[in-house]
Amino acid sequence: MRSAPRVTLQLQQDLVRDARLFTGATDDADAVERVILDYMRLSGDLRKARNRIRHIEDEGALLDERLERLQEACRAILDL
Repeated sequence: MRSAPRVTLQLQQDLVRDARLFTGATDDADAVERVILDYMRLSGDLRKARNRIRHIEDEGALLDERLERLQEACRAILDL
């Protein structure tokens, strides 16, 4: 696999230090690359989790609606 071209960036030293602490990498560039890759992965995971929560909320609303109809039917039976 061919490696991508590299660029030089000027970053604040405390950001690079934090990246090294976060990733455990000993190389500055490697640490920053890992943080960026983790960020992309985590943002994708967060998007999936939000979609799943939205789906669960929709299912909950549907169940609430069905429960209400069932309770109405039970009340109607009791009124007979």
